[in-house]
Amino acid sequence: MVPSNSFRNDVSPSVVIRGSGMALPPLAFTNEDICQWHGRRDPNWVYETFGVRTRHTRYDYKHDRLDDLDEDDLVHEAAKRALKDAGMHISDVQVILFVTLTPTTVCTPDPACILHQRLGAPANVVALTHIAGCAGTLNAMMLATSMIRSGQARNVLVCAASSMSSYNKPELKDRIWLQATIFGDGAAALVLSAERSKEPCGFSSFHMHTEPGRDVVHKKFGGSKHVPTRDNFQEVLEDHFVIDYRSVPNNINQAFSRLHTEVLAAREMKEADWVLFNMSNAQLQRRWLKSTGIPEEKSFFNMEEQGNCAAASLGLVLHGFLHSGRHKSGQTALILGVGSGLHSGGVIYRFP
Repeated sequence: MVPSNSFRNDVSPSVVIRGSGMALPPLAFTNEDICQWHGRRDPNWVYETFGVRTRHTRYDYKHDRLDDLDEDDLVHEAAKRALKDAGMHISDVQVILFVTLTPTTVCTPDPACILHQRLGAPANVVALTHIAGCAGTLNAMMLATSMIRSGQARNVLVCAASSMSSYNKPELKDRIWLQATIFGDGAAALVLSAERSKEPCGFSSFHMHTEPGRDVVHKKFGGSKHVPTRDNFQEVLEDHFVIDYRSVPNNINQAFSRLHTEVLAAREMKEADWVLFNMSNAQLQRRWLKSTGIPEEKSFFNMEEQGNCAAASLGLVLHGFLHSGRHKSGQTALILGVGSGLHSGGVIYRFP
């Protein structure tokens, strides 16, 4: 099915971002802190390779322990701030979508239902969890947009959180040193709403791709296939996210280049005013912008202060950009995402 080119039609409303919010753990660690913890490389190499200087994490790299504040606390705070920014109460929302790759519980209680309860949402507000990484927020915005256009909802609360550092252990330093170097923890929330406007605005049609053969992330335990037993207990304790970092650059470059061409062509556009994407590797993404002829000033980077926040990354970028005051009404942004799955996608957003 070929996506429609229109932002709206006479039947379906436009869908806009009405409000946004974010939350980061209070603990922050510099490249010097991280390199001292794992003993690999040096702080300058970290910034020159990934574009990170500081990351906020649950894991305390100075005392080798986890902070009591968890992912549910972070997403709850981000959601409250997004609702306040939108001038809404949770009772104004019909759907809660919660994206995470690092849920506090594996099966039950459902993470989205935990958020539903903490927000005091009415029973007729549906809450759904979407297990996904860096492209998860884009997936959720597509679902939210479809729900609003179909009339199923008028306002959808899209939340995303990541707490990769929750899996850190000092005895795994040699295996997870890159993970500790690159990733930060955090949460972001967006309120997507119906908008009846004479001028076209909001999201156009989403262009989404799934390529399982190119996925780069694997974790053995946590599901029903590999269940912890007395015999594999030590292996369970040593379980962690295994990431093929060498394949990441090619995945990003191919997905972004394809989507940049595909999404703009579908809208018969030569360029967008802004290009926004999840933060996987800021230095790599700067090089991609340059190779595509897009000035860095037309994008938004927050990885230097936050690291790669996985599922929450795109939401954090959108929140930061929306509150930066850089955009103007009527301008367009090409929003891109790529992450574990392998999921990737893009959409044009016209600011109301």
